[in-house]
Amino acid sequence: MTNEDSGNYILAADVGSDGQVNLREAYATGGMGLHGINGGNTGPDGLFGQGSVAVSNVTNMLVAVNPGSGTVSLFSINPSDPSNLTLIGDPAGSGGQWPTSVTFNKAGDSVCALNGGEVNGVSCFSVHQTSGLTPLADTTRYLGINQTTPAAGPTNTVSQILFSSDSSKLLVAYSGTTPTAPGYLGYYDIGVNGSLSKNFSAIAPPSGGVLPFSITPVPGQEAYVVADPALGFEVFDLTGANRSSAVAISGQGATCWSTYSPSTGSYMLIDAQGRIFEIAIDAATLQSTIIGNYTQFLGDGLIDSDVMSVNGTDYMYTLAAGINSLEVFALPAPGRLQSVQQFNISTAVESVGITVSSSMQGMVTYAKQ
Repeated sequence: MTNEDSGNYILAADVGSDGQVNLREAYATGGMGLHGINGGNTGPDGLFGQGSVAVSNVTNMLVAVNPGSGTVSLFSINPSDPSNLTLIGDPAGSGGQWPTSVTFNKAGDSVCALNGGEVNGVSCFSVHQTSGLTPLADTTRYLGINQTTPAAGPTNTVSQILFSSDSSKLLVAYSGTTPTAPGYLGYYDIGVNGSLSKNFSAIAPPSGGVLPFSITPVPGQEAYVVADPALGFEVFDLTGANRSSAVAISGQGATCWSTYSPSTGSYMLIDAQGRIFEIAIDAATLQSTIIGNYTQFLGDGLIDSDVMSVNGTDYMYTLAAGINSLEVFALPAPGRLQSVQQFNISTAVESVGITVSSSMQGMVTYAKQ
């Protein structure tokens, strides 16, 4: 997602049999982007979060935020030609200001958006194949964070929204500000017809945690890996079994984004300063081990990442907003990340008649089910 204040676009790229990408088309969302306030810096991480674009492989839909318009846009994906997107209906009001993150439920028939501006909170929508997004009753909830539009960050900002794996909870990560005023991983229970509970359960990070940023599920567990730029990462265990932990990563500078590789079983943590950390987590105890520390990308401004399988090998796609590129990595085995492509987005978009800057944020992969 380009997140340009002159007009927001989704860039669609084909993935070849070798995992490498080739830009196909740019699609206007019908809304505007808007970079957050970061001490005058307009560099990478313009939305202080993860998940500004999401897809459903079940209903073949893509949803994206328009931070500058306070709206959310829905596209259909042609499963036979996935780089072929069609805007469905008009962009829907996000229910607040400066939307930054979106998520589909498991069935792909509901979307929720996270707003991070002066009017912050969540709102949800039903998904219609022909008419687009319709607000769901009893789903707008306000978080009451003292912020501006656009938000000033990256601290004191909401950072991601995500349905739990069984779609029984709607999760929200808030970064907090300092060790004495840390953030949280919170949730609303989801009720009849997709309504949200009035009560919001905010869970403080384990001892040592400060700035919960991303949310990546641990498969088969009611637990989540959460990047924390003040420390490294946390594991939140929502079962009450006392398996949560906060883990410091030596040498990290701003570890904010996370994703999971099913083939290797590894969690990949992305540091905005250009480092990638690979983590293994024991499924029974939730104890973690750092098995990879890749530092050859310093200065690239690495942010959003996602993993997909191509011909039996997992590949990680990482937006390098600092150099307006997309980095492609092969993950053939645990601890063996390999760089296979650095795709220059700035040059590629010239062919479709638009420009991009380091405001870019949001990237997701799609594979036909």
